[in-house]
Amino acid sequence: TPVQAYTVEEAPKRKPLMPDFEVREVEEKPECVVQETQEHSPELECITEEKTVSAKDYKIVGQLFSTYIILEKDEEMLMLDQHAAHERIQYEALKLHYDERSIEKQCLLDGAVVTLSAAEFAYATENAQAIAELGFEFEPFGGTSLCLNTVPLSVGTEDAESVFTQMLEQMMENKKDVITEQCLRALYTIACKSAIKANQTLRDEEIYALIERVLALENINTCPHGRPIMISMTKYEIEKQFKRIV
Repeated sequence: TPVQAYTVEEAPKRKPLMPDFEVREVEEKPECVVQETQEHSPELECITEEKTVSAKDYKIVGQLFSTYIILEKDEEMLMLDQHAAHERIQYEALKLHYDERSIEKQCLLDGAVVTLSAAEFAYATENAQAIAELGFEFEPFGGTSLCLNTVPLSVGTEDAESVFTQMLEQMMENKKDVITEQCLRALYTIACKSAIKANQTLRDEEIYALIERVLALENINTCPHGRPIMISMTKYEIEKQFKRIV
């Protein structure tokens, strides 16, 4: 049977093999978002910054004593102190926001009343603006008491009073320094109190988020107080200990 030829204009329109579908753009979500209530672990933000490890070139071995995370990476065993690591991450984030005067705050609906010594009360009221830039806003509440209205977002509401008083002590110990230096030292306390604790079991996604943030740090391997974040041992050193290598 001869094949009938058509010009482009004459060719009959064929029905599509599949019906038309509406194409909608799917919103991409972050790879992992870990936000726990304070009954579990503090919030671990998802890794969305540019300075992150692009591919997993490490293997998570596990968590030891609910305090240390063990990794295998490039023929080495790495052991991470989860509290020291998260404390450094929290401090770096707080310092960045402090420098930009943009520390995130949360409002306390009922407020938190803190009773201070006369010296602490005087210091706090005299430096109220500087302390507000750290995330703590307050008002007098009679006598030497203050009512906290806001605290940094990273601080658990149940810890607001203790973190505030410890922060004041830290600042007052360094009263000879300029107020900016006092505030930076106060960030140590906020970072420490808001960080993951030792003897705290973490889920896999929390461990992954923490490791990614640590490996993205540039030339930093100590917490703000100077303790090491990570120690390492090569495969050669391990095998030597087991007498596999003489």
